[in-house]
Amino acid sequence: MNLKKIILLGGVGLASAAVGILLPSILIPTLMSGGHAPETAAPATSHDAKAGHDKEKSGHDAKKEAAPKADAHAADHGGHGSKDHGGHGAKDDAQNLPKEGPCFLHFGQMVVNLNEPQLIKFLSIDISLQTDAKYEAEVQAALEATKPKLKTWLTSHLADKTMEDIRGKVGVNRLRREIQDNFNSLMFKDGHERVQDILFEEFHVQ
Repeated sequence: MNLKKIILLGGVGLASAAVGILLPSILIPTLMSGGHAPETAAPATSHDAKAGHDKEKSGHDAKKEAAPKADAHAADHGGHGSKDHGGHGAKDDAQNLPKEGPCFLHFGQMVVNLNEPQLIKFLSIDISLQTDAKYEAEVQAALEATKPKLKTWLTSHLADKTMEDIRGKVGVNRLRREIQDNFNSLMFKDGHERVQDILFEEFHVQ
């Protein structure tokens, strides 16, 4: 065998050996992965971006939902304030309006012996004074200031009455008029009658 054949056979042998070494390293991983070359993981940029967009959208929706609640609270607060101030103003206006019509001031109860020599008779009366509402404060102040004088006069006046003096409607109404005239004289020195009537809440003889 000449030198040329020897060299050719040697080259073929080296090539076969190289193929035998490289082929298993290529085929074995391919067969283990199911016959497909391994793929690199695709970047999750689109999914993350979508998640971020959804998160941003959720935050935006939360703001939109919170805004009407805040507006509703502000509206409620505004309405409450308007109602309070309006009601307070109406109350003040009502207090500032002049009072009209009659008003009644309680004087108190009196029990006095009547002028009956043969019988012991007691007259028990509970008195209220009627006046106009515009004089209420003035009459109340005068009543408190002169009440001891009024009681003293009334006790003496009733003690001088007999059963005949206070009998029936005529006697009772005459007594009311007498008390009214003298109360006005003792309470007010200008001659203007502010006590308009005397009312008996109780009138009892025993």
